[in-house]
Amino acid sequence: MRWYADDTDLRLAAGHSMPNVVLYGGFTVKKSDELTLRRDIEEVKQRYSNSRAPIKWNLQDLKKEYNKKGSNEFYDMMWQHRAEIKKEIFEVLAAHDISIIVSIVKSYTDDKSKLKKSKADLARYVFANGLMRFALQCKEKGADQPEVVLDWPDGSNSLPYDEEFASAFNYGKSKDGQGYTSGALSTLNFTDSIHYTRMKHSTMLQVADLIVGATREFIDHALDSEKAKHGSKLLRLIAPKFRGYPTNVMGRGIVVSNSDLKSKINERFIELYIDEDLAPFL
Repeated sequence: MRWYADDTDLRLAAGHSMPNVVLYGGFTVKKSDELTLRRDIEEVKQRYSNSRAPIKWNLQDLKKEYNKKGSNEFYDMMWQHRAEIKKEIFEVLAAHDISIIVSIVKSYTDDKSKLKKSKADLARYVFANGLMRFALQCKEKGADQPEVVLDWPDGSNSLPYDEEFASAFNYGKSKDGQGYTSGALSTLNFTDSIHYTRMKHSTMLQVADLIVGATREFIDHALDSEKAKHGSKLLRLIAPKFRGYPTNVMGRGIVVSNSDLKSKINERFIELYIDEDLAPFL
């Protein structure tokens, strides 16, 4: 089993340009199912552009990359049909055996200078919360040689993730000393290090980016009902894929460090994505 994960962020502090909430996550898939899933995703892209044309939630971020490769015509086709492509990819995900795990951490401070200094700690902490849930899933499923695949980190600084993974692998504890309920990753036959690649070369990491992007818009909507963007609506297609759905999504599929933030997200998730006949039992 593999966990493909990427990150994004958002700003909750009014008057500050620097984000103070970090999201990290994506989806898990059995290795035996991965080839079929990738082919189905690439068939969607092929219908509109090219099977290997990269996509992400904010497609404009890739415009320079397409231009550099002399593939502006593919970008134009992807841009023109971006809504259809996203919807069809999410429909593919809904038909496959995947599980979504997303970790969300709000910084303890809104001060810009302190946020800059704490960025690495936030990255490690939000990753650790997601990794703990993936490890538990692997233990529950008896997964064979689990692997973690991450997008190439900003500034090529992989240290926060490497240190957390090494501590979890060797000792079954976070770098801060918090125990992994699953036990040490080494006892679960994890590979002994994280695998990194670049999102533009990996269809699976592109899917992780789409999932995290849609989740980010759902969180925006949870905090401000006026922000009902495309992502919060599109997430309805794959909401049942969140680990723990329907009764235990919070804490298993969506991990939130801040109690107030957790309450708001949980309330809106139930409202938008849980069947009415199940909601009273949550």
